[in-house]
Formats: sequence, structure tokens, C-alpha cells
Amino acid sequence: MGKYIAYFDYLGYQKFIENCEPARLRERIGHLLRDIEVAMGDGQYSLSPRGHLIADISTSRINCLAISDTVIFSTQDDSIESLREILKVAKKFNFQSIFFNMPVRGVIVYDQYEMISSQTKNPQGSVYSANMIYGKGLVYAHVKAESLNWAGTVVDDSVINKIGEFGDVDESLRPYAKIYPIPYKVEPYIRNEYALRLLEDNQSEASIKNMSNNVVDSFSRDNKPTDNERVQTLTNNTLEFLRSHLE
Repeated sequence: MGKYIAYFDYLGYQKFIENCEPARLRERIGHLLRDIEVAMGDGQYSLSPRGHLIADISTSRINCLAISDTVIFSTQDDSIESLREILKVAKKFNFQSIFFNMPVRGVIVYDQYEMISSQTKNPQGSVYSANMIYGKGLVYAHVKAESLNWAGTVVDDSVINKIGEFGDVDESLRPYAKIYPIPYKVEPYIRNEYALRLLEDNQSEASIKNMSNNVVDSFSRDNKPTDNERVQTLTNNTLEFLRSHLE
């Protein structure tokens, strides 16, 4: 049985690590983890043992593995309910990252994927942490995400084909995604596919302008350089998609 996989890479993560002091790194890593948990919590919160308000992920059916600059959400089965949940989580995570944290590029696929995760500490205080992920879906998602030429998330044809088995594709994806000419680094350089919405359509010029400033800030946050052609291309392609929400 296949599973739905939402695979994300943070853009500029290496420069973020290189250009920030340890205290800042620890603070910002906390922000990244917070946004992962908020996306999984679907607006639910609880008090931590220390009395802090934190995202409540106790009812989430989505698995998540965060390793360095990669975040992977996955479902436990291939039901329509699981698809809706991972689309909701991925959309929230994509939105929060691009506008307010650190830009991501991502892809949602349907394929084989397994995860083994455990951690133990021996009497000497040494930690053995096993986080192994495998399956053809993992390789496919990684390759496709690497080829994207923007900050944004694509819904792969493997998901489209799976939806077609039990319902109308456009009706199922309309709350989460829209057709858009996605920019790639490899041929074909433009592909008409579903992309997760950043906003609802029919936005005002003022709203798009404000959110565009957020995108630019997100690319430069944490002392990340923005004066090279690669970053400018990623930023401009992301802003172009944002403007499509005016329509």
C-alpha cells in the first residue's frame, strides 16, 4: 500500500547555519519546530508542563520526520481522509514557512515510504538515534523537490491519479491547490501542475504587496545573502506565483 508523502526542503539552510551565532541558531531552530507542530495541530493548543502554550498534536494522524533541512510528513494509509489531512498540514506549513519563517520548496506524492525512528541512551550517556527512511516515494519526492525553481509546493501526478480512483480531482484539491505553470530548473522548465495555494484568490493589490514584502524578508532573514542570481530567481518566481492570487 502506498502512502501520501509531503516532502519539504528549507531554502538557504546552509547559509543560515554558517551566518548565525549558536544562540540565534538554537532560537530559530525552535521556531522551525514550532511551525511544524502548529501545522500538525490544526489550530489546537495545550499547556506544556512548564505552563507554555504549545501546539496540541495529540489527535494528528500524520507522521513527521525533521532532519536538518528536510521535513517529511506522511500518512498511515491511502484513504481520502488521510489525503485531506496531509493536504491541510502541508498547506499550513508551506504558508507559514514562506511568509514568516524560512522558505521551503516541496512536493506531495503518492508512493511507497517507510520510516524507522527510535532513540535510546546507554548507562554511559551515549545516545543511539535511528532515523531511517526508505521507499521509492522518498527518492522520487527528493529528486522532484530538488528540481523546483521557486519556494512553493507541487501536488504530483501520482496524487492526481490516486484521487481519480475515488473522486473528482479538481473538487478534491480546490480548497488546497490551484493549477499553475510551475518553474523548474530542468526541462521542461514550465509544467502546468497543481500547486498549494499561498492565499485565497481575488486578493487586493495592497494585500499582495504586503505579503510580497514578507516573502522577500523570509529569503533574507538570518543573514542569508540575496545578492546572487540564484536567490533572485527563486524569489522572483515565488513572487510571481503570489501575484496569481489576484485573479
